[in-house]
Amino acid sequence: MSSDLDKLLGQFKKVAGGGQVERPSARFTSYAVTNFRGGIGKSTLSFNLAWEISRASKTLLLDLCPQRNFTQSLLGDDANTAGATIYDALLPGVMAGTPNIELDDLLASVPPACLAFKYGAGAHVVPGSSELFLFPSLLYTQLSAAANLGGRSQETTRNILQSVEHLGAALRKHLRATKTLLDTSPFFGGATHLGWVAADALVIPVRVDQHSMEALKLTLSMLKNPEMDFLRLNKQAGIGKIPKVHAIVMTHCGWNRQTTLTPDRSTQAYLGQVIEIAKANAELFSCDDPVDAIHLLDDFHSAGRISGSKRIPLAKLTVGESHTIEGQRLEVNESLTRYQRELKSLASTI
Repeated sequence: MSSDLDKLLGQFKKVAGGGQVERPSARFTSYAVTNFRGGIGKSTLSFNLAWEISRASKTLLLDLCPQRNFTQSLLGDDANTAGATIYDALLPGVMAGTPNIELDDLLASVPPACLAFKYGAGAHVVPGSSELFLFPSLLYTQLSAAANLGGRSQETTRNILQSVEHLGAALRKHLRATKTLLDTSPFFGGATHLGWVAADALVIPVRVDQHSMEALKLTLSMLKNPEMDFLRLNKQAGIGKIPKVHAIVMTHCGWNRQTTLTPDRSTQAYLGQVIEIAKANAELFSCDDPVDAIHLLDDFHSAGRISGSKRIPLAKLTVGESHTIEGQRLEVNESLTRYQRELKSLASTI
């Protein structure tokens, strides 16, 4: 295990120092950013990945989290005036007879609302909805009813579970988009469940703390335990596709002030745990060696708060600039360059 940790530390010493690291070759169309733990910077990560990906690829963004943080970051005040939402889009797939929404009515172009997204390949979002808080009850009621339809049970269950997948495919074709990024809730039930069915691959942010270690174990167990909801209902629906774990993104990493570009002892201890967990679930990953799927991100400190609050991708911040947030003056320090390199390295694998 120490050799795996040494390999990981060596890779990210190169990344943080501005060097190049050889990456696994697998690439996918749709990615879900997901983990069963809140407060780990998931939506801030999704926002920054959305910017990075949309530089070269026309990108469809779906906000499947009822908290709508992703939507707020992308659209700002326009999020409150958006018309149709992801909830409206999902109802026809879950409840037969509900009228479909026109695709153009679902989409909001990001660059007019977030100027940092200009000059890329294009990004459109289907806004999130607080009504998704109530969606799990509706979804599982419909799935329970579908289970009792006899010969029509499997097809009906499959159509319900593939609601997000079908929506994403239709919107990508409509936009001529090549990538989809889904931001999900810390809770599996409801739209996150449908997001997993839709996703080709998962990006799993993991904070360097013990609660996040347990959340990672639970997340991976959902992908392999046939008794848990994801695989159990997939089997009921005749769905064989399971998303690959494409990236484990360690967030809020601390750095050793005595040793250049090296995580501190606490962070290294958690990295060791993550390596063990990943190795024990190697068959779930998109690459042969799960260590190659582990990425390190700093605790972004002031830069992270500015990025989230002011809706500015880290890549567009500059060292020395300052902003006032909740009455506190925050300045971007020289560590920003390292943060930008880490994010760009992660985005290059997508």
